Amino acid sequence: MAKIELQDWPAPLENGGETVLETMIANGVPFPYSCASGDCGACKGRLLCGEVAHDSAPEGILSAAERADGYVLACRCAPKGDIRIAALDELVALPPARRQRGWVVAQQRRRGDVIVLQIRPQQPVEFLAGQFFYLKFDNLPQRAYSVASLPGSEELEFHIRVVPDGKTSGYAARDDLLGSEAMVDGPHGHGYWRQNHDGPIVAIAGGTGLAPMLSIIGAALREDARRHIHLYYAAREEADVYWEAELQALVRQYPNLQVTCSLSRAQAPAQGPLPRRYERVTESLRQDWPDLADAKLYVAGPPRMVEAVAAVARELSLAPRDLHTDPFSDSVDHALDGALRTWVRRWLARWRRPPVALPQAATQES
Repeated sequence: MAKIELQDWPAPLENGGETVLETMIANGVPFPYSCASGDCGACKGRLLCGEVAHDSAPEGILSAAERADGYVLACRCAPKGDIRIAALDELVALPPARRQRGWVVAQQRRRGDVIVLQIRPQQPVEFLAGQFFYLKFDNLPQRAYSVASLPGSEELEFHIRVVPDGKTSGYAARDDLLGSEAMVDGPHGHGYWRQNHDGPIVAIAGGTGLAPMLSIIGAALREDARRHIHLYYAAREEADVYWEAELQALVRQYPNLQVTCSLSRAQAPAQGPLPRRYERVTESLRQDWPDLADAKLYVAGPPRMVEAVAAVARELSLAPRDLHTDPFSDSVDHALDGALRTWVRRWLARWRRPPVALPQAATQES
């Protein structure tokens, strides 16, 4: 049985053939992770000693250069013997997740087929800005939604895009939803706001990925109203911009907050109080930030967008520890319960993991 030694953790962990992340979770180690399936990069770590078998990962999540430097995804690698690994982020004990009843107390229909729900849980919930919850209505499948509320709020606000044939999102769009009961499970996720960083914040939201960005931005401004923040709202068309009035109100309140809408399929001109860019959000990022070395970058939205932003961020000198992601999809194909999707990926990985040896240059602790 292999042993995993984690830097800054007091005791080694025993591994019985499962992934490094599974071992961390089983032993109560607060190792950062989010999707647990290799699509976000939140569980990225650096192998300091030893060798692992590593499943393939998207280039935008784990580059060839990072692999050469000893970086791995904890959710996609298993030890081939005793190893020593370091987390890129601090090991923070997150608020405990709990499952409880809640009730829908407000519902709004917005542009872009978005439903905004406010749910009041039976007991107050402690969470960090940027985390997500699992919601379950009636006998429908459980789904994960990021919370837009600020920590300490009595109600939890969720932005839900209604998708074709979506059972849970279709239920959220019902006209008689007020007063309906929902099971609330959370909080979860490691894409939360890091309070120990005082540099600029760059937040990129794709679609309803705006929800966790609102929580992060609101919490950061509540702590320091003079903090420099640039939010990019990435959408396909003008009709997808569903939260403009509220964002404009924030800009008026905080002059140091800049908000840009990047519309990938629209053509100028378009009307709106917020500035428009008619390009992919990655191009907007390149133009505005030639160097991200001092920034924290938070990204939430479709996995492909998250991958593309991560790749550009590396080009702009962003350190791996300063990238925090929350990838998700509005499509039904990606709406499987996270646990099932993760299990399938892990089962397949057992059959196709190629061995990845630690480069000699990375065997010394840095």
